[in-house]
Amino acid sequence: MRRHARYCSLAIMALCAAPAQALVVSYNDFSDTTGLTLVGSAGTAVTGDGTILRLTRATFGQSGAAYSTTAVTLGTNATFSTTFRFRFTGAGGINPADGITFVLAASPNGLGGAGVGMGYTGVGNSVAIEFDTYNNAGFGLGNNDGNSSNHVSVDTNGILQNLALHNVYGNASCGFPGGSPPQNNHLVPGCMSNGNIWTVVMGYDGTSLDVSLRDGNSPFDVAIANFAIDIGSLLGANTAYVGFTSATGSGYLNHDILNWQFANTTELAGIPLPGTLALAAIGLAAIGFGRVRRG
Repeated sequence: MRRHARYCSLAIMALCAAPAQALVVSYNDFSDTTGLTLVGSAGTAVTGDGTILRLTRATFGQSGAAYSTTAVTLGTNATFSTTFRFRFTGAGGINPADGITFVLAASPNGLGGAGVGMGYTGVGNSVAIEFDTYNNAGFGLGNNDGNSSNHVSVDTNGILQNLALHNVYGNASCGFPGGSPPQNNHLVPGCMSNGNIWTVVMGYDGTSLDVSLRDGNSPFDVAIANFAIDIGSLLGANTAYVGFTSATGSGYLNHDILNWQFANTTELAGIPLPGTLALAAIGLAAIGFGRVRRG
């Protein structure tokens, strides 16, 4: 991924001149998708929030993905952190479906199956964190999703394993009351398909993964905490193409990403840092994500 140079005040010029930049991906919106490879149904759309990345439109049978065009060098032992905001709207069909994954993959060509596949199934040498809005119980693919239509979990090597499954805000049922199967109303707070803007914060320190998310300005829900996983071994490298996948099937949503930052340290996740990285984090906070230019 091409790195982004920053405008620096004199007080933090030394930090900007440091040989390694932690922040390697930064999109405040998607009016310029330079540095991204869009696959399948993925594209951009203009909404009230500006230009967003739309992985799938709210219609049947879509599958889309967006990856960094070049591989990102991860930190020691594949360390990384990321934060992004998403919104799912336009629910229709049998129930709101299917959700998105955030993915790190060894190949930039990973677009999996539609529907239950979430655009991820079949993507080898990869790790994905899924944000799933459809109850896929009984649909095969090794997908034991806990009879939940509102969960976060971990998948590897293109298989929907639903490791460390967590029902978001404790709510496992979000859909249409008259849908198939019938669900509780998906528009209530705490349902990822409710049309609100959600914020995700994620970090991997080389041995364990942490994922938190929140609905609007609600308190963060800790979805995954200290989940032991060897991401470097699964990727087979210390580099990865990073991005998102999504799909619709007999149910659908607009699956939109509003903004996204990715670092090869744990700083974006708020994980305690060694002294030198903590100093760099202070510099990044002073600069702000909004003041970037492509370099």
